[in-house]
Amino acid sequence: MPESNGSKSLLRNSVNFPSFSDLPDENDVDLTYYDEGPRGFEPSQHWCFLGEIVDSYGLGRILLRVKDKDDQVVTIGLYTDDRGHALAPQIKQGHTVAVLYGEQHGFLDMSVGIRVEEPSIIKIIPCSLEQLLKASDDVAARKLNGESRCCGSCGKKENTSDNTHLRWCSRCKQTSYCGEVCQRKAWVDGHKTDCKAFVWVQWFAARDWGVFNGYFNF
Repeated sequence: MPESNGSKSLLRNSVNFPSFSDLPDENDVDLTYYDEGPRGFEPSQHWCFLGEIVDSYGLGRILLRVKDKDDQVVTIGLYTDDRGHALAPQIKQGHTVAVLYGEQHGFLDMSVGIRVEEPSIIKIIPCSLEQLLKASDDVAARKLNGESRCCGSCGKKENTSDNTHLRWCSRCKQTSYCGEVCQRKAWVDGHKTDCKAFVWVQWFAARDWGVFNGYFNF
């Protein structure tokens, strides 16, 4: 059974964002994620598997090989109506795959992976898993420590007494800059990718993962 590691970083939570080995088995009822109700067993909370693409193959049906937070490499089989081809342009090595409500599935070749049938539960996030987790850590650290704002490029701190005002990145609203010059430099130096990670961390953070009131969709 997965346990929360106590980290305030949302995506480090091993219950709601489990590694493959902690996913429920499709043939069993995992009481970490299900409660018995009047209509049988129903989800009690939400979960999402995250893995970084290391390879993809398949002419008829697309199969992804992904590495999870524990560095385990597993297969995600795309059993959607179009056999995953709508996702094909987004599939790139090093990008992150998110699968809502993923379960361990036994394939016909005797391997165990994740079977995805609904396109609404899978998303490819255009950054590495490491970048996504780091963005989650950074957001958590800022909330915990209440760090003063500083320019994401030159490091200059906001100081209203000397009229130093910083402005947020309009997209992610997680990084501040003292002016356009620093903002453009930071974009080239890496914020272009970090920004995408922050945006998705905010998507995850905007939802209550501990209480189930209906399925999430991407």
